[in-house]
Amino acid sequence: MNRLFLRVWVIVSITLALSAAMVRLVWEVTKTTSAGSLVVVILLIFAILGTYALLLYLTIKPSLKKLKSLPVAISGSVIATGAITDGIIHYIRFVPSPEAYSARSVVMASLLLAAGVSAYLLLLWIIWSFRKTRKG
Repeated sequence: MNRLFLRVWVIVSITLALSAAMVRLVWEVTKTTSAGSLVVVILLIFAILGTYALLLYLTIKPSLKKLKSLPVAISGSVIATGAITDGIIHYIRFVPSPEAYSARSVVMASLLLAAGVSAYLLLLWIIWSFRKTRKG
């Protein structure tokens, strides 16, 4: 099977999935009235666009050297930071809201936030330890 065909297939699949998410988020921007919600949605849009650009960059000409490069490490860190910031803002706005009337909702949101922070720290540790071992 042709590898170019597989790469195009991956790009098309990613594009379709992320396009649906972007359409939904842009729709949310047009109907959002509060500044806090707008910040959350815009951060999410940037995280998705950054992820898409990084995946395209790695899919077009995949290589281990490119994956371990400084621009990819910085991009991954910035995207993850934007995503975790978005999660924290969403959590802070969700807990006192009327939608969090059930204790289960607050517990689930807290667990998801804890998982996100843990995954974020793990990702940063992995990215920068690869960078450190590569230099040393």
